[in-house]
Amino acid sequence: MRKKRTVGVILLIALLSSTLFLNTDGVQALSHRIVWDGYNGSEEQALLMGNEWYVPADALKNAFGIQVRTTDKQLDLAPTDNLDSQWVYTPVHYRDEVVTLMYHNVQKNPDNVTFISPNQLEEQIQALLHNNYHFISMDQYMNFMLHGGSVPPNAVLMTFDDGYESFYTEVYPIMQKYHIPATNFVIVSTIDNRKSAGRPKLTWEQMREMKRNGMSFFSHTYNSHVYTVVNEQGSLRPMLSKPEYLKKLHRKETRTEFTAKVKKDLKRAEDRLKQMLGNTYSVVAFPYGAYNKDVLEVCKQLGIHVTFTVKPGINQRTTTNGFRINAGNQKIRTSELLERMGNKGKNVQLGRAKTSYTVSWDQAPIYSELTPVKKKDIWYLSLHQLHQLFGIKYEIDDVQQIVRLFPGK
Repeated sequence: MRKKRTVGVILLIALLSSTLFLNTDGVQALSHRIVWDGYNGSEEQALLMGNEWYVPADALKNAFGIQVRTTDKQLDLAPTDNLDSQWVYTPVHYRDEVVTLMYHNVQKNPDNVTFISPNQLEEQIQALLHNNYHFISMDQYMNFMLHGGSVPPNAVLMTFDDGYESFYTEVYPIMQKYHIPATNFVIVSTIDNRKSAGRPKLTWEQMREMKRNGMSFFSHTYNSHVYTVVNEQGSLRPMLSKPEYLKKLHRKETRTEFTAKVKKDLKRAEDRLKQMLGNTYSVVAFPYGAYNKDVLEVCKQLGIHVTFTVKPGINQRTTTNGFRINAGNQKIRTSELLERMGNKGKNVQLGRAKTSYTVSWDQAPIYSELTPVKKKDIWYLSLHQLHQLFGIKYEIDDVQQIVRLFPGK
């Protein structure tokens, strides 16, 4: 019995050894032969690395008829005229979640790093559309957050803060060009008072015109977009973050005084927005992203069930105090913004050197989870990721030790 068992073990080891491939890192990986309709003699091998099967880019070229171009660090895939082998690039970065992007001023030749140009905004939009992101309105977002509504995969909500007039002159034409809804959170007191200091702000008439064409406008408070003194030493904090220090009385506001002040301000903003724009529901973006538990409670009392901060992240149905990813900074390259979105708001180091291999589709970078591997000058791509991005079909046959591709299916 022991002899038979030993022979069986030896045969098993021999069988496994026949399917092992030694890669350039000195790590052994299982390999299968690649076949497809009408071709069963591919010399190229699919490799099992980690828990995923990878195939050489040249095998994809031969099987699907796509174009493959490479440089030292870049792999570019491109379609051909072969209709049976056309790939459709439809990546799904996330489902049942919403990325909310945050902007401020948009102007030609921006004079502040936190402002961007119309060209930069349009470049971002084009890249988002190319990477299969779908823009939603605040109505859709509210329905998703509060009423069980659905959103498309890769949903994006565009938001702009402060009510700058450039939203009408620079942003609105771009939104119309690409049929994209957008929201502006306005400091309502600066709309009411045209003589308020600072850069020009929107008018009620401009907002009404844009609202008729898919834009929406909500509260950035009435007049709480300021820093106030919070202690005897004169420390400044955003008004909604904590009670104000009352210098004449030599004390801080009481909790009751603080919440009453906040409630009066937020209610005044909501009343004006309903009166002037006919808003039927309320949303607040907290100035500087600052708030506390009392502010959130006041919002609930006023029927404001959805709010926004400036913290980066992605919004699920339970994230009623929503995250926003900053897209309105001149230093944020479009590639970095898309990588940040793919990472669900986690920051990437700005301006860092790119040392990893990258993949593009028809010369446009793919900013999603398509991670190439390069071994002995051969480019490998994950079958699972290719299926997610391009919908290609394949089959793993461990009995025959083959990976079967299905061109044109």
